[in-house]
Amino acid sequence: MSGPGRHGRQEDSVGGAGAPPSGTVETTLVGHVGLLRLRRPPHNLLTEPLLRTLADELEGLKGRCRAAVIASEGRSFCAGADFRSAVAPDPAAGNSFVSVTAAFYAQALRVFDAPVPTVAAVGGGAIGAGFGLALACDLRVVGQRGWFQVNFVRLGIHPGFALSLTLPRLVGPGRAADLLLTARKVEATEAERIGIADRVVAEGTEADAALELAAEIALGSPRATAATRDTLRAGLVEAARNAMEHELDEQAALAGTPDAIEGVRAMLERRAPLFGDG
Repeated sequence: MSGPGRHGRQEDSVGGAGAPPSGTVETTLVGHVGLLRLRRPPHNLLTEPLLRTLADELEGLKGRCRAAVIASEGRSFCAGADFRSAVAPDPAAGNSFVSVTAAFYAQALRVFDAPVPTVAAVGGGAIGAGFGLALACDLRVVGQRGWFQVNFVRLGIHPGFALSLTLPRLVGPGRAADLLLTARKVEATEAERIGIADRVVAEGTEADAALELAAEIALGSPRATAATRDTLRAGLVEAARNAMEHELDEQAALAGTPDAIEGVRAMLERRAPLFGDG
């Protein structure tokens, strides 16, 4: 369907007719910008099928727009992987973790390799793999109540989604060590100060502000924009591939251990984990 969009521009649905079901990605074109919205509220927890759909939708924008926004529906931008799902990586599962996580990271790599500049519209939490998803984008627009957390050590596993690469690349090794080792929350104000958030906006306006930023990008020459982005991200996709391969090796060594089992159980039970001394 098509018609005047709520952003004052022509807005065209890229997918099928009618509202998409929960657990999918809704894609619309707003001028020269593709808006991809995760629709698995309230927390948009990731599974390999959902991540695959997002990557498919991004690839489908090639030649159709000049920039893209990744937004979400619900309380969180993305609160990480869905450990309650039978098709999501579960570090407490032991043997099945490696194959499931490898497939998950294969789709994550496709997000890194998006054909156009991407802007994450972060409202609420971006946690674990959700933080990784935000950092896979070129830029991040964050609501005043948005926040980030790398929570892997509290799950008893090694960080993943190439966060061991992207976070130091963005904020420097010292700040990255702080966030990766403490697993503390980073509120929007701090996120902007240390370079995670490129713009902080009023709560509830994240998608609109991200669309405005993406529209600014779309004003440039498509060829010059693509060339500039290639320079800025030179080697990033291959580096992300290598990082996720290493992360998976480390995660595999920890999967199914008492710490991983306790970490995931504590997260699901909404309590602090009680780890032994190793």
